[in-house]
Amino acid sequence: MTQDPRPAPFFIGESPALDVLNSVAMPRSVLYDWLDTPADLLDWLVAAGLAQDHEVAPFRTDPATPELAQAHQDIRAFRERFRAFIEGVSGRELTQADMGHPMIGEINAILMRGTRFLQIEATAEPDATRPLSLADRHPITTPGDLIVRLATVAARLITEANFHYVRNCEGPSCTLYFLDISKNHKRRWCAMEVCGNRAKAAAYRNR
Repeated sequence: MTQDPRPAPFFIGESPALDVLNSVAMPRSVLYDWLDTPADLLDWLVAAGLAQDHEVAPFRTDPATPELAQAHQDIRAFRERFRAFIEGVSGRELTQADMGHPMIGEINAILMRGTRFLQIEATAEPDATRPLSLADRHPITTPGDLIVRLATVAARLITEANFHYVRNCEGPSCTLYFLDISKNHKRRWCAMEVCGNRAKAAAYRNR
């Protein structure tokens, strides 16, 4: 992994689950990992919207605790197993036969560990048609709860997305994934400013 200053993390996946995969990337032939340390993990979860500052603040006071170190290790390992799953199923629709995949079983097992409850809250939008809404809460009380947030977004991707449109960027060395939600489903690049413009420049030179 490079020691150069990292750019800001990429949130181009149109899915938090794919952004998990994109937390390590090589968009310009340089490998960056935004989950390199336990402190990096906490920063990335907040930046990704998968946790709030106040939820992870207790873990920042002593980032060297064995519990956080284990959670960090578990999440990085989960990321790579989930990547292998996505590589195997992207470009086709999932079927009930995919229930037998070990990744599905692992995600279900993680979800069973997490505390979860429903809560009535005031609707965030003041002009909403209903003043009250039902919120689905997954509280974080220990570092071990962090992976539940990742398993939750992975489960939503698996059950809600059309995997025909889960794609890897066509950049020669790019490892970024995205869910193509464009109108014509013709998206090819992680982002034009990262890989698209380079491909256009290369095609121009070749011409």
